[in-house]
Amino acid sequence: MNSDKFEKLFLRLVSTYVKTYDEHSFEICLDGKECLKIGDSTNIVNVRITDSGKVLERIFVEGSLGLGESYCEGLIDVDDKLYKYFLFIFVRAAYDKRLLFSLPVGDILVILKAKFNRAFFEKSSKAENINTHYSLSEWFDDEKDANDFYLYWLNSEYIQYTCAKWDEGVKTLEEAQTNKLKFYAQRLGIDENSRDKTLLDVGCGWGGCMFYFAEMFGLKCTGLTLSTAQAEFIKEESKRRNLEHLVDVKLKNAHDMDGQYDYVISIGILEHISHYDDLYAKTSKALKPGGKALFHAIFHTEPFYKVDPFLSKYIFPGGSTPEIKRNLKIFRKYFTEVDRNDLPDYSYPKTLDCWFDDFCKNEEGIRKLLAEKGKVSDVEFSVRVFKHYLMLSYCGLSQKSSLVANVLVRK
Repeated sequence: MNSDKFEKLFLRLVSTYVKTYDEHSFEICLDGKECLKIGDSTNIVNVRITDSGKVLERIFVEGSLGLGESYCEGLIDVDDKLYKYFLFIFVRAAYDKRLLFSLPVGDILVILKAKFNRAFFEKSSKAENINTHYSLSEWFDDEKDANDFYLYWLNSEYIQYTCAKWDEGVKTLEEAQTNKLKFYAQRLGIDENSRDKTLLDVGCGWGGCMFYFAEMFGLKCTGLTLSTAQAEFIKEESKRRNLEHLVDVKLKNAHDMDGQYDYVISIGILEHISHYDDLYAKTSKALKPGGKALFHAIFHTEPFYKVDPFLSKYIFPGGSTPEIKRNLKIFRKYFTEVDRNDLPDYSYPKTLDCWFDDFCKNEEGIRKLLAEKGKVSDVEFSVRVFKHYLMLSYCGLSQKSSLVANVLVRK
């Protein structure tokens, strides 16, 4: 199929898309030629593609990786606020059979072959993989600069890099994240009578969960992380908050947890491992008799789940997405009680949308940080990597093949 045929395929896909999803129309501008408006909506998404023959061939041959890299190279230009609507064309072509099977048979075969979500997460993430993402070791020599990068768009009273809980009436990301922590305290039975009890936070991030439980309830918290940048941040923040007597952090793998605790919490670590059986067995041993643990993660509902190759290459190398039924079965091997709870629909897309907005609002500072203290060769490419990651995740998690759930267990 030559480049002209890929262009025609793309235009047919967009034309079919707006018949199924008519809330937006698209103004397609290829290589500076006269733009073509597709759709009747007055909400217009302007899409400019440079070297369109090469770009469209990459999209339909390489799938999501070709799409993402073309955007990061600046060959696809869409207004930040509208970029997700452009991505939805391809994500929905992969997920929505109504859209896919409205296309000619030849187009369907090309799209199925491209497989916009085609690579499997097959292996557990090693320490260096996690440290690469959270410490951005390929971007910065000083890990404090990596913290600054994340704090530009994650900063809050209790920093969290995980899905918030958007109940009715919750209006801001700050409210939604605190709402989640309050809810998890209730799930675990943590209240004013829990002072001086102990909690282990497995995969503690920047310590937001520990700081909340220490300040609100007086819990003695220990966090495990593989990121040296996060560990240093937690130590400094503990001093600033006068919580050194309540908050401790260890550079240790989750599978090496030791000691015994009243509570164990893990928010977002299951996506980084695959040895669930071992983790849950270790968690059971780490709980005191009658102790409770809570695991929060993105779970998938399909037995054979495919993940995005762009995210695997640029964001979470070696990551994983746990399958809910399989994990519930393993939980029941080690715990007397197992209770699943799902967060409200679209909680993660709303969270990602807020992160993306904050990233864009602080883009000038992020670019300056990368230019002055980073070691990346192309600041524009690096900025676009995170923009694409956030919006691609928004689109993917807006579909129904994944859910954000928490599982409460008791020893």
